[in-house]
Amino acid sequence: MSLRLIATALGLSVTTVSRALSDYADVAEDTKRRVLAEAARIGYVPNAVARRLQKGRTDSIGVVAWLDNLGNSDTMLFDAVAAAWSRLDELELDMVLLGTGLDLERDRADRGPFKRTVRERSVDGILLLRPQIDDWRIDFLRASDFPFVVLGATEQPLPGVITIGPDTDAAAAAVVARLTELGHRAVACISPVARHQYARAHGAALRRRAAAVGLKVVLYEGPPSEDGGAETTQAVLAEPSPPTAFVYLYNRMAHGGLTALYRCGLTPGRDVAVISLGDDALLPHTRPPLTAVRTPVRDMARHGVDVLERMIRRQPPQAIPIWPAELILRDSDGPVAPAR
Repeated sequence: MSLRLIATALGLSVTTVSRALSDYADVAEDTKRRVLAEAARIGYVPNAVARRLQKGRTDSIGVVAWLDNLGNSDTMLFDAVAAAWSRLDELELDMVLLGTGLDLERDRADRGPFKRTVRERSVDGILLLRPQIDDWRIDFLRASDFPFVVLGATEQPLPGVITIGPDTDAAAAAVVARLTELGHRAVACISPVARHQYARAHGAALRRRAAAVGLKVVLYEGPPSEDGGAETTQAVLAEPSPPTAFVYLYNRMAHGGLTALYRCGLTPGRDVAVISLGDDALLPHTRPPLTAVRTPVRDMARHGVDVLERMIRRQPPQAIPIWPAELILRDSDGPVAPAR
């Protein structure tokens, strides 16, 4: 047994060697260094399964994403997953990616992978991305007394839940100030069909800020895709008195909206103002480059992992719940165009 070989060589007990290799705080640093050096010398490789059983941990985190279908997952969601994986890798923890939303009946049933993972404690904690309205997953996690952190905007605080999300009020204030400065008085707010908390949170903040300065904002909902953005935009433009500005609560719908505006003979930034509440790598390269609200998605995801890891270790979470949002000015948000 390699542990016994190390213990014999150093004149230590097997228990001390085991605790030194597991980095227990009650083992002196000098002893840890000696044990690690001897382990490296003899080529000792610890049994990962045995160590996890000993610690009572799986050393893995579940990252849960809501996927209506794989084609409707935007780049911001992938950014969050990639950042979470990167931070977990730095902490030498594994990531288990769990999708929900593809089969609601199976998700809610006991045989669904999300519930099964939590019930069997197959991971040490859950990072839940993009919460839904009346989210049954949050209710299940709370009832299971399972460590979890929610990443994404919410309209109202979730009692007893640590949430990490963007400053929706600051984002709305920046958008309203910009459109008011440019002379706009009527705005179409294009939102995905209300299922996601982030859409409701951003929409409510936008209408609240707009009402305070007399800016008219009308909410329109459509499917969460480029086609949905295009179809909803075309329907708005068909109204007798269409708005002079469009704000999209979902970046993929903004891409479709640009296409619809050009089809209708309108040039964004000249004939109509367009702003996306959500930035991505493609928006600076659209025609014209699209003005957008940027939130530090990657930083929030990494912070969420750190908070969850502290919760699992039963340490104070030290969560930062609200993160800044910045309006990135490009070329799509021009002033009100003269009447044709």
